[in-house]
Amino acid sequence: MKKAIIEMRDICKSYKLGEEDLHVLKKVSVDVFEGEFVAILGPSGSGKSTLMNIIGCMDNCDSGQYKLVDVKVHESKESQLSKVRNEKIGFIFQKYQLIKKYTVIQNVMLPLLVRGMSRKQAEPICAEKIKSVGLGDRMYHIPSELSGGQQQRVAIARAIVTEPSLLLADEPTGALDTKTGKEVLQIFQELSAQGNTIVMITHDLQIASHAHRIIKIVDGEIAPNVADEITPANHIEAPAIQIDETK
Repeated sequence: MKKAIIEMRDICKSYKLGEEDLHVLKKVSVDVFEGEFVAILGPSGSGKSTLMNIIGCMDNCDSGQYKLVDVKVHESKESQLSKVRNEKIGFIFQKYQLIKKYTVIQNVMLPLLVRGMSRKQAEPICAEKIKSVGLGDRMYHIPSELSGGQQQRVAIARAIVTEPSLLLADEPTGALDTKTGKEVLQIFQELSAQGNTIVMITHDLQIASHAHRIIKIVDGEIAPNVADEITPANHIEAPAIQIDETK
Protein backbone atom coordinates (compact mmCIF):
# COMPACT_ATOMS: atom_id res chain seq x y z
CA MET A 1 0.00 0.00 0.00
CA LYS A 2 1.31 3.45 -0.93
CA LYS A 3 2.13 5.91 1.81
CA ALA A 4 -0.30 8.78 2.44
CA ILE A 5 1.41 12.15 1.88
CA ILE A 6 -1.69 14.26 2.62
CA GLU A 7 -4.43 13.23 5.06
CA MET A 8 -7.11 15.87 5.63
CA ARG A 9 -10.21 15.28 7.71
CA ASP A 10 -13.16 17.69 8.06
CA ILE A 11 -11.14 20.82 7.32
CA CYS A 12 -13.12 24.02 7.94
CA LYS A 13 -12.06 27.61 7.29
CA SER A 14 -13.99 30.84 7.68
CA TYR A 15 -13.19 34.53 7.29
CA LYS A 16 -14.92 37.55 8.78
CA LEU A 17 -16.92 39.55 6.25
CA GLY A 18 -18.25 42.50 8.16
CA GLU A 19 -20.46 41.10 10.90
CA GLU A 20 -20.81 37.72 9.23
CA ASP A 21 -18.61 34.65 8.85
CA LEU A 22 -17.80 33.61 5.28
CA HIS A 23 -17.47 29.81 5.30
CA VAL A 24 -14.82 29.09 2.66
CA LEU A 25 -14.10 25.42 3.40
CA LYS A 26 -16.81 23.15 4.81
CA LYS A 27 -15.58 19.84 6.26
CA VAL A 28 -13.19 19.07 3.41
CA SER A 29 -11.54 15.64 3.51
CA VAL A 30 -8.74 14.80 1.08
CA ASP A 31 -6.14 12.02 0.77
CA VAL A 32 -3.16 12.12 -1.60
CA PHE A 33 -0.76 9.21 -1.84
CA GLU A 34 2.92 8.94 -2.66
CA GLY A 35 3.65 9.28 -6.40
CA GLU A 36 0.19 10.63 -7.28
CA PHE A 37 -0.31 13.59 -9.60
CA VAL A 38 -3.55 15.17 -8.36
CA ALA A 39 -5.34 18.25 -9.68
CA ILE A 40 -7.55 20.32 -7.39
CA LEU A 41 -10.07 21.89 -9.75
CA GLY A 42 -12.46 24.70 -9.01
CA PRO A 43 -13.79 28.03 -10.30
CA SER A 44 -12.94 31.38 -8.76
CA GLY A 45 -14.39 31.60 -5.26
CA SER A 46 -14.69 27.84 -4.86
CA GLY A 47 -12.21 27.63 -1.98
CA LYS A 48 -9.39 26.00 -3.95
CA SER A 49 -6.86 28.76 -3.15
CA THR A 50 -7.69 28.56 0.55
CA LEU A 51 -7.30 24.79 0.41
CA MET A 52 -3.95 25.22 -1.37
CA ASN A 53 -2.75 27.62 1.34
CA ILE A 54 -3.64 25.13 4.05
CA ILE A 55 -1.99 22.24 2.15
CA GLY A 56 1.12 24.43 1.75
CA CYS A 57 1.16 25.30 5.48
CA MET A 58 0.74 28.98 4.62
CA ASP A 59 -2.59 29.23 6.48
CA ASN A 60 -4.25 27.36 9.34
CA CYS A 61 -7.61 25.63 9.38
CA ASP A 62 -10.22 26.62 11.98
CA SER A 63 -11.05 22.99 12.73
CA GLY A 64 -10.30 19.52 11.40
CA GLN A 65 -7.11 17.52 11.11
CA TYR A 66 -4.29 17.77 8.57
CA LYS A 67 -1.35 15.41 8.49
CA LEU A 68 1.46 15.97 5.96
CA VAL A 69 3.59 12.82 5.88
CA ASP A 70 4.48 12.49 9.57
CA VAL A 71 3.62 16.05 10.69
CA LYS A 72 0.33 16.91 12.41
CA VAL A 73 0.01 20.32 10.78
CA HIS A 74 -3.14 21.31 12.69
CA GLU A 75 -1.19 21.02 15.96
CA SER A 76 1.99 22.74 14.76
CA LYS A 77 3.29 26.19 15.66
CA GLU A 78 4.46 28.70 13.05
CA SER A 79 8.14 27.97 13.75
CA GLN A 80 7.48 24.31 13.00
CA LEU A 81 5.47 25.12 9.88
CA SER A 82 8.32 27.21 8.50
CA LYS A 83 10.54 24.15 8.74
CA VAL A 84 7.86 21.99 7.10
CA ARG A 85 7.58 24.43 4.17
CA ASN A 86 11.33 24.35 3.61
CA GLU A 87 11.85 20.62 4.06
CA LYS A 88 8.70 18.89 2.85
CA ILE A 89 7.11 21.11 0.18
CA GLY A 90 8.38 22.36 -3.17
CA PHE A 91 6.36 25.35 -4.40
CA ILE A 92 5.73 26.17 -8.08
CA PHE A 93 3.88 29.43 -8.76
CA GLN A 94 2.09 30.83 -11.81
CA LYS A 95 4.44 33.83 -11.98
CA TYR A 96 7.61 31.78 -11.31
CA GLN A 97 8.78 33.93 -8.34
CA LEU A 98 12.41 33.99 -9.47
CA ILE A 99 14.88 36.57 -8.15
CA LYS A 100 15.58 38.78 -11.15
CA LYS A 101 19.23 39.57 -10.47
CA TYR A 102 20.19 35.94 -9.78
CA THR A 103 21.24 33.44 -12.43
CA VAL A 104 19.36 30.21 -13.01
CA ILE A 105 21.70 28.20 -10.81
CA GLN A 106 21.64 30.83 -8.07
CA ASN A 107 17.83 30.74 -8.02
CA VAL A 108 17.77 26.96 -7.86
CA MET A 109 20.42 26.93 -5.14
CA LEU A 110 18.47 29.10 -2.67
CA PRO A 111 16.48 26.35 -0.88
CA LEU A 112 19.65 24.36 -0.26
CA LEU A 113 21.49 27.40 1.10
CA VAL A 114 18.56 28.10 3.44
CA ARG A 115 19.04 24.56 4.75
CA GLY A 116 22.65 25.36 5.54
CA MET A 117 24.33 23.59 2.65
CA SER A 118 27.50 25.20 1.28
CA ARG A 119 27.64 26.57 -2.26
CA LYS A 120 30.31 24.00 -3.11
CA GLN A 121 27.99 21.17 -2.05
CA ALA A 122 24.88 22.68 -3.61
CA GLU A 123 26.21 23.56 -7.05
CA PRO A 124 26.53 20.04 -8.55
CA ILE A 125 23.12 19.04 -7.15
CA CYS A 126 21.51 22.13 -8.70
CA ALA A 127 23.28 21.65 -12.03
CA GLU A 128 21.84 18.13 -12.26
CA LYS A 129 18.28 19.34 -11.61
CA ILE A 130 18.63 22.18 -14.12
CA LYS A 131 19.81 19.74 -16.78
CA SER A 132 16.89 17.43 -15.97
CA VAL A 133 14.41 20.15 -17.03
CA GLY A 134 16.29 20.85 -20.27
CA LEU A 135 18.13 24.03 -19.29
CA GLY A 136 21.72 22.89 -19.03
CA ASP A 137 22.83 25.57 -21.50
CA ARG A 138 20.98 28.37 -19.64
CA MET A 139 22.51 27.80 -16.20
CA TYR A 140 24.20 31.20 -15.94
CA HIS A 141 21.46 33.27 -17.58
CA ILE A 142 19.24 35.60 -15.56
CA PRO A 143 15.40 35.36 -15.76
CA SER A 144 15.03 38.31 -18.17
CA GLU A 145 17.08 36.33 -20.70
CA LEU A 146 14.64 33.42 -20.57
CA SER A 147 11.18 32.79 -22.02
CA GLY A 148 8.20 32.19 -19.76
CA GLY A 149 8.40 28.44 -20.29
CA GLN A 150 12.08 28.41 -19.43
CA GLN A 151 11.45 30.43 -16.27
CA GLN A 152 8.80 27.95 -15.17
CA ARG A 153 11.24 25.09 -15.72
CA VAL A 154 13.73 26.94 -13.48
CA ALA A 155 10.98 27.16 -10.86
CA ILE A 156 10.39 23.41 -11.18
CA ALA A 157 14.12 22.71 -10.76
CA ARG A 158 14.13 24.92 -7.66
CA ALA A 159 11.11 23.06 -6.27
CA ILE A 160 12.59 19.57 -6.74
CA VAL A 161 16.18 20.33 -5.67
CA THR A 162 15.45 19.56 -2.00
CA GLU A 163 13.64 16.33 -2.94
CA PRO A 164 10.49 17.36 -1.05
CA SER A 165 7.66 15.04 -0.06
CA LEU A 166 5.17 17.18 -1.99
CA LEU A 167 5.29 19.43 -5.04
CA LEU A 168 2.54 22.07 -4.81
CA ALA A 169 1.84 23.89 -8.08
CA ASP A 170 -0.47 26.93 -8.26
CA GLU A 171 -1.86 27.42 -11.80
CA PRO A 172 1.59 26.49 -13.20
CA THR A 173 0.57 26.94 -16.85
CA GLY A 174 -1.53 30.08 -16.35
CA ALA A 175 1.06 32.46 -17.81
CA LEU A 176 2.09 30.17 -20.69
CA ASP A 177 0.84 29.50 -24.21
CA THR A 178 -0.89 26.17 -24.88
CA LYS A 179 2.11 24.34 -26.37
CA THR A 180 4.53 25.46 -23.66
CA GLY A 181 1.95 24.67 -20.99
CA LYS A 182 1.69 21.09 -22.28
CA GLU A 183 5.47 20.76 -22.06
CA VAL A 184 5.36 21.82 -18.39
CA LEU A 185 2.57 19.30 -17.73
CA GLN A 186 4.68 16.61 -19.41
CA ILE A 187 7.48 17.40 -16.95
CA PHE A 188 5.00 16.95 -14.09
CA GLN A 189 3.93 13.59 -15.50
CA GLU A 190 7.55 12.46 -15.77
CA LEU A 191 8.28 13.64 -12.21
CA SER A 192 5.27 11.68 -10.98
CA ALA A 193 6.51 8.59 -12.83
CA GLN A 194 9.79 8.99 -10.93
CA GLY A 195 7.89 8.85 -7.63
CA ASN A 196 7.25 12.53 -6.91
CA THR A 197 3.89 13.50 -5.39
CA ILE A 198 2.27 16.50 -7.09
CA VAL A 199 -0.80 18.56 -6.22
CA MET A 200 -1.72 21.09 -8.90
CA ILE A 201 -4.30 23.84 -8.39
CA THR A 202 -6.21 24.92 -11.50
CA HIS A 203 -9.52 26.35 -12.71
CA ASP A 204 -9.09 24.73 -16.16
CA LEU A 205 -10.68 21.32 -16.72
CA GLN A 206 -8.43 20.47 -19.65
CA ILE A 207 -5.28 21.31 -17.66
CA ALA A 208 -6.61 19.19 -14.80
CA SER A 209 -7.16 16.28 -17.20
CA HIS A 210 -3.38 15.78 -17.42
CA ALA A 211 -3.31 14.69 -13.77
CA HIS A 212 -3.94 11.12 -12.66
CA ARG A 213 -6.85 12.18 -10.47
CA ILE A 214 -9.06 15.26 -10.16
CA ILE A 215 -10.50 16.58 -6.91
CA LYS A 216 -13.21 19.10 -7.71
CA ILE A 217 -14.15 21.73 -5.15
CA VAL A 218 -17.32 23.83 -5.42
CA ASP A 219 -18.59 26.29 -2.80
CA GLY A 220 -16.08 25.01 -0.26
CA GLU A 221 -17.05 21.36 -0.58
CA ILE A 222 -15.63 18.39 -2.46
CA ALA A 223 -17.87 17.71 -5.46
CA PRO A 224 -18.78 14.33 -7.00
CA ASN A 225 -16.31 12.60 -9.32
CA VAL A 226 -15.63 14.53 -12.54
CA ALA A 227 -14.16 11.63 -14.53
CA ASP A 228 -17.08 11.54 -16.96
CA GLU A 229 -16.83 15.27 -17.76
CA ILE A 230 -13.52 15.14 -19.61
CA THR A 231 -11.61 13.30 -22.27
CA PRO A 232 -8.54 12.13 -20.37
CA ALA A 233 -5.21 13.47 -21.61
CA ASN A 234 -2.42 11.06 -22.51
CA HIS A 235 -0.36 10.33 -19.41
CA ILE A 236 2.91 8.55 -18.78
CA GLU A 237 2.29 5.89 -21.40
CA ALA A 238 2.47 8.51 -24.16
CA PRO A 239 5.85 9.21 -25.76
CA ALA A 240 7.70 12.09 -24.12
CA ILE A 241 7.24 15.28 -26.10
CA GLN A 242 10.22 17.20 -27.41
CA ILE A 243 10.77 20.34 -25.35
CA ASP A 244 11.36 23.44 -27.44
CA GLU A 245 14.39 25.09 -25.81
CA THR A 246 13.29 28.53 -27.03
CA LYS A 247 10.02 28.47 -25.04
